[in-house]
Amino acid sequence: MFFVLRHGQTDWNLEARLQGSTDIGLNDTGREQARRAADILMGQGIDMIIVSPLSRAMETAQIVGARLGLDPVIDPRLTERNFGQFEGMTIDEVHLHREEMREHMNPEADIDGKHYPWNAEPLGDVIDRVFASVEEHRRTGTCLFVCHGIPFRAISRKYIDEMWSSPNAAPVRFEENGDRWRMIALDPDNAPIPQVYNAQSTMGRI
Repeated sequence: MFFVLRHGQTDWNLEARLQGSTDIGLNDTGREQARRAADILMGQGIDMIIVSPLSRAMETAQIVGARLGLDPVIDPRLTERNFGQFEGMTIDEVHLHREEMREHMNPEADIDGKHYPWNAEPLGDVIDRVFASVEEHRRTGTCLFVCHGIPFRAISRKYIDEMWSSPNAAPVRFEENGDRWRMIALDPDNAPIPQVYNAQSTMGRI
């Protein structure tokens, strides 16, 4: 069993802007979301918090850790995907420039059929590094992984064989059920949705 929490809201989330590896901090709403998630995660038996080094994830983890009495441990493998030349663009700008940037696109960069620039991190690489982190740490205790939208998709793909998109600060629990895993949303009012229903949304992409 382990837990996953996407970071709280940032101003770039509000602007539907691809943050990627750019280090954007939480806004006030994001801090309040983290406090709410911390309350929900109390009493779940979590004894370790593993976090991306980016400040929006770090502050989320620190807020939760203060409530749970735990100091977060940084693992760079949980960092958000680098979106290359698209980083910092809004979703609308990405769609606008995608055609004119065709010669710079890498059609192999995304296993879900989306094309990103040549200097973007391939999604397969993200999935591999995030999975390696989760597999390593979850065997040492009951872990909470505080990360980002694309790493959340990577975790859901590896453990329940389907990509899900998480809104900000939506705590979930992954449980082994025989030879399969299941994902349980701990806040029904703020729960992940399948990526197939999120094709036109920014929820899991920024």
